[in-house]
This record gives sequence, C-alpha cells and structure tokens, in this order.
Amino acid sequence: MHSTKFGARRILVESCAQDEQDPAALTGALARVGAPTTVRARVDRPHAHELLWAADLIAYAYTAGGQLRRAIDSLVSAARVR
Repeated sequence: MHSTKFGARRILVESCAQDEQDPAALTGALARVGAPTTVRARVDRPHAHELLWAADLIAYAYTAGGQLRRAIDSLVSAARVR
C-alpha cells in the first residue's frame, strides 16, 4: 500500500546528501506503482516544514522502542518495501 492509494497529491522528502538522485528515484517509484500523474514529489530543506519534524520524531520513537514505541504505536503501520 502506498500513500497515493490514500489520496496523497504531494510527497515531501527531506533534503540530504542524495539530493541529485532523490527526484529521479521518487519519479521512478511513483511511476512503478501507477501513481496518478498529478502527484508531485519535492525535496526540501530539513527545517522547512513542520511535518518533516513530526516524521523524524515518530521514526525516532519507533526505533528507540520500549515506552516511546508504545506511545506512537497507533500512528505507525509497518510495511515491507522492495
């Protein structure tokens, strides 16, 4: 299951050392899953969007395990991506 199946129209990815590769990888991945051509992918600075911070906090809590993972358990669904 991918985000476009839930109606996502924009995918925001945090900027990193792979910035030149990310747009091509995102475009290819969207095409492979048959995402609508109206879905836009964007790479932006780490501190440009609050939702990127939220994703970082949830990822940290999930990997930390224990009480932190239990606190965010209802927010996370895990899926294997190939």
